[in-house]
Amino acid sequence: MTDDYREYIGQWFEKADHDIIAAKSLIEIRPLILDVACFHCQQAVEKYLKAFLVYKEVDFEKTHNIRLLQNKCAAMDADFSQLDFKNLNTFAVDARYPDFISPSVEEAKEYLIIAEKIKELVISKVKLA
Repeated sequence: MTDDYREYIGQWFEKADHDIIAAKSLIEIRPLILDVACFHCQQAVEKYLKAFLVYKEVDFEKTHNIRLLQNKCAAMDADFSQLDFKNLNTFAVDARYPDFISPSVEEAKEYLIIAEKIKELVISKVKLA
């Protein structure tokens, strides 16, 4: 793996990490901004899955659909087939419009845990050294 390729995958991780930091912050501040916190959880998951696919040199279309990305990852590694994202996919687009019901604090925290678990899984699979 070239240094440039390692750096590119690292950039995916950095962007995903920023989404997790943003989600944590939005769950803690007042007023609560939980729909946006969940959006960032979804974005983190999406970016970690894409980082894994980049690492495996698997092409993927531009998409926010984490189920589709999960299936592509699972084709490369069965551990990805066991993941349960709950309704996190709905926060990619639907939650950004006024007719969407905001999640509870408990749901937002659950989505944050999911994003952190995906981070751990992908980091355990992607060897940049």
